[in-house]
Amino acid sequence: MGPCAASPKTRPAYGIPLAELMEPLRTEVEVPTGDVDPSPATVAAVGAPFSLAEIDRRVGRFVWLERRRFELLGGWAPTVAELDVKALLATQAHHHAWHASLWEDHLPRRTGHDPAATKGAVDERLRAVIDAVGRPETTLERLVGAYRVLAAHAIAAYSRHLERSRPPGDAALARTCRLILADQLDDWRQGELALQSLLGSGDDVDRGGAHQVHLERLLVEAGGFAGCGEQGA
Repeated sequence: MGPCAASPKTRPAYGIPLAELMEPLRTEVEVPTGDVDPSPATVAAVGAPFSLAEIDRRVGRFVWLERRRFELLGGWAPTVAELDVKALLATQAHHHAWHASLWEDHLPRRTGHDPAATKGAVDERLRAVIDAVGRPETTLERLVGAYRVLAAHAIAAYSRHLERSRPPGDAALARTCRLILADQLDDWRQGELALQSLLGSGDDVDRGGAHQVHLERLLVEAGGFAGCGEQGA
């Protein structure tokens, strides 16, 4: 045995027999049904999988928000002066339209499902957040709303959604969530770079910060991106 070879006692983890690696996957997980209380107190429990009712509500809210983000970025693209930002917004607007359609594929089609439950995921407080994000005329404040507020909260909410997926039945939903997260992390990085290129003075920082605080307050009052009353939930 050469000096760099691993002995049987010190072999790396990938030397573990496959049967041992698979054993944790065989553990039965008690998954809540649609009758489980989907209240914020319940879904906020650490590690608790979301009930079917809570998944339905969240996905309906995500569809609505992604459509509004598509409209915001697409509406800004023709009006901003900065050419690089113009191209960025036009490209990412289509990403949000696609992400909305991906989430929409997971909206409930079960027998006996009440469509009103999904529609109830959006209220006037959430609409007020989107209205406030779309109100500014300056590129700096627009990017603050799009990336430091909506994008940041979307990434947190989608990450939490993935953590609390209902194995193994939600495998398809988990794959969709991972795909959207990968896209949005990349989009957020590009948006943040564009935003930072516009911070040329202390006044710019103050103006952007004040707008972010205003939007964050509204989003908290709306129950957060996912509507659970817990940021990042």
